[in-house]
Amino acid sequence: MRIYRQFHFLSLDIVAGALGSSCLAARLLGANPGWSWWVTLAFTVWLLYMGDHVLDAWKHRKKSEREIHHFIFRNRSLLLYAMGVIAIVDILLIFNFMDQAFLKYALMLAGLVLLFYAMRHLFKKNRVLFIPGEVFVLILYMAGTWLGPIVSREGDFGSPDAMIALIFAAVLLMNLGVISLYDIQLDNRLGIASLAHTLGRNTTRKMLVVTGISVYLMSLLQFLVFGSDQYSQFALILTGMATILLMVLFLPSYFRKNEYYRWTADAVLWMGFLTLLIR
Repeated sequence: MRIYRQFHFLSLDIVAGALGSSCLAARLLGANPGWSWWVTLAFTVWLLYMGDHVLDAWKHRKKSEREIHHFIFRNRSLLLYAMGVIAIVDILLIFNFMDQAFLKYALMLAGLVLLFYAMRHLFKKNRVLFIPGEVFVLILYMAGTWLGPIVSREGDFGSPDAMIALIFAAVLLMNLGVISLYDIQLDNRLGIASLAHTLGRNTTRKMLVVTGISVYLMSLLQFLVFGSDQYSQFALILTGMATILLMVLFLPSYFRKNEYYRWTADAVLWMGFLTLLIR
């Protein structure tokens, strides 16, 4: 458990989830983005999440209530050095090995990332310009992890692919919403206007239940239309993700212990690697 705690504090579970999500997209679309895509995706996701954690830890250094903030603040010199080195390597890989099509869309995505940071850290008190972070994370996560497979796909992006992408987006919304719901009291104390903070506890819970039911219905539709072919198998994996997240939602007395809810929600996205078994 201690090893996984360090794994989580270093955002390596997030990186694994991003790679699993991109693996799902690549398998779905029959794409091969190349080794540079997987390396730059891992580096970029790590930099983004660690950068966000470092900023949060610095802002709340005088009243920090989260163990991850204490960890980051204690190890800030080493982490900042590692981030600098990885950022340089990441930039070199992007501009020297990434295809021009990737680069064009990656720059557009970088603009969205800057907008997200502005919304989260600069426009925090502006009711017009501020948007709950989960909304941007949902968009950026989907765009970032699916970018390589979409650009490098060989065939067209058909309606069955779009349906699986929609189911994945619903699962991702559940993932972000569950964590937001568990952290609502802490976010209120720290002044973080999360999704649950904005919508309220009851509305957020109802939204997550409806989203979970929608995942089941869309997956059932995939099975009725395509039988037991690969699309239904993708839908089955995503249904498993949604089921675990619903368990986290309905069993707070268990999953709140030792922040099991956070680790479980992050690890759910690793199930994307199960698509490697689909033939």
